[in-house]
Amino acid sequence: MATKEPIPLLTPHKMGQFELSHRVVLAPLTRCRSYGNVPQPHAALHYSQRATKGGLLIAEATGVSATAQGFPDTPGIWTQQQVDAWKPIVDAVHGKGALFFCQIWHAGRVSTNGKLGIHDILC
Repeated sequence: MATKEPIPLLTPHKMGQFELSHRVVLAPLTRCRSYGNVPQPHAALHYSQRATKGGLLIAEATGVSATAQGFPDTPGIWTQQQVDAWKPIVDAVHGKGALFFCQIWHAGRVSTNGKLGIHDILC
């Protein structure tokens, strides 16, 4: 009987100090559901449903300041309210045994400080 070759995508991987149980990663996706730039409770369900033991999730782009925003209703991490809102989301992902990285961003010259954003221009 022939032995099956391991599927590389499903094999463990050491990423720096992190031990991943597989190589499937949730890439960051802009969800535009963080009203007032505050992550909402439903995000805990969204991310935890995609978490696996030893897996890696990368959060949606998270603004570093009010002047960093380029899309409406994207999460931030520049106020204590935003940081506190992320905590149960991170806890839900960690509760499944997964790693969770925050993708920080600044939208550059299209940043809007809460006014007309690139989403409004393109849509």
